[in-house]
Amino acid sequence: MRWTQDDVIAAAFTTLEQEGLEGLSLRGVARALGAHLNSVSWYVKTRHSLIEMMADTIIGTVDIDDLPAEPIERVRTVVSRYRTAMLSHRDGGRLVAGTFTGTGNTLRVADVIVGALLDGGYAEQDAARLCWALVYFTLGLTQEQQTSPPESDIDAKTLTETGAYPALAKVGARLLVHDSFDARFDYGLTRLLHLPPIATRPGT
Repeated sequence: MRWTQDDVIAAAFTTLEQEGLEGLSLRGVARALGAHLNSVSWYVKTRHSLIEMMADTIIGTVDIDDLPAEPIERVRTVVSRYRTAMLSHRDGGRLVAGTFTGTGNTLRVADVIVGALLDGGYAEQDAARLCWALVYFTLGLTQEQQTSPPESDIDAKTLTETGAYPALAKVGARLLVHDSFDARFDYGLTRLLHLPPIATRPGT
């Protein structure tokens, strides 16, 4: 049977779901495909290049159609879809974070974000840096969400009994630890998109 690159990538995602990022290997992909290792190596030479192709595939699923007309809402929508694309795969955040392919899929998403920020009145330097800030924030939060245990051992008692963490005790475990990742993402995204550029802030 003659395999295609698309077959190899599909088998790689099957392996990722079953084994996680640590268990991803060319041999594992060959097993999932039911093929010889040479058949996989014909399309993908190294594990790193495989991960880059998978990351590009994930980012390629980010829908940049039917976006809001208002620039900042356009950014919010694309970044939210970017997060959803990574969350749809086991270890998706870590996989994408470990690459920078500079390919069409990555660049088309960045182009929409930067274009919307420019339309929203940001200067070129601010638009570029804010795009990176949004990407880094989303990557970090997604990785944390996909690696955190379902429940944390920190509770209100830990924070209040010793008196060692007065500020954390005031905030409380509910907000500090048990707040949902969706709520953290929405809050962080809102703050990033509503802060004025550094050059226009009072006192700078």
